[in-house]
Amino acid sequence: MIAIVLTKADDRILSALSFQKCKDFKVYLTSGEVEEYPILEVQHGSWSQVQEEVVCILEPGALPGPDFVGRIAKAVRRHPGFDVYHVNLTGEKAFPRKTKTKELFKLSVLGEVPAPLSSFIFRTATLRSKAVFKADGTLDTLPTVFSCAAVNPVRNVWRGRLEWQAPDASTDPMEGDRKVKEKIELLKWTEDFFGDDDYPLSVGDQLQFFATEVAKLYPSYSGEDLKTLMAGFQVAQGPVRKMRATSALKSALKKRGLELQ
Repeated sequence: MIAIVLTKADDRILSALSFQKCKDFKVYLTSGEVEEYPILEVQHGSWSQVQEEVVCILEPGALPGPDFVGRIAKAVRRHPGFDVYHVNLTGEKAFPRKTKTKELFKLSVLGEVPAPLSSFIFRTATLRSKAVFKADGTLDTLPTVFSCAAVNPVRNVWRGRLEWQAPDASTDPMEGDRKVKEKIELLKWTEDFFGDDDYPLSVGDQLQFFATEVAKLYPSYSGEDLKTLMAGFQVAQGPVRKMRATSALKSALKKRGLELQ
């Protein structure tokens, strides 16, 4: 049986789940109340409380088709040696049949292919032991997937599809900076995860990519602030790399028509 966790009561998701052809699943509701869907087996609880072998966390914006659960169940049954499974998003680039962590980095971080939490299915025991959390206590999606897939690659669910609508962009003028800072924190995490010798990018490409992200914070951050952020990356440690990091940052700013003072 599969555990489907809803972060909150969502009528669109609940309605879609009530039409699943495969009924071998249980719904866990983290918050809210359900009264209109007696056909579903629903209980209150979070992903940490599920007892089923695998778990999928559906957030608002996810809309599973009628074959969603059945495709997952078949993938888990036929390919049991995986800790993370993935369902392709409708209209987005499809994942390979198997995706190792380096490939996942290039797809989701470099290529910015959407990879929301709802598109992944986790072996419950692995998620419990390897989950990575944000400061607010919620799951940090990509670090969690990387961590859970460190031994075995991510297995794509054949012909699995999930409609996904990303949350509406915030009107907060600081939202752009917040997303960039989250990306920078993710990049710092990947440095710890992969290590200097096994990073998916060469040192030069790594510095260039990191500098491009850091430069997006200008003018909210001063030139000295940006230098400090670049200096915080492991790849920028050491006299030679520090100079290369500063050069990469200058180049990234120049592309934006700016100069580093």
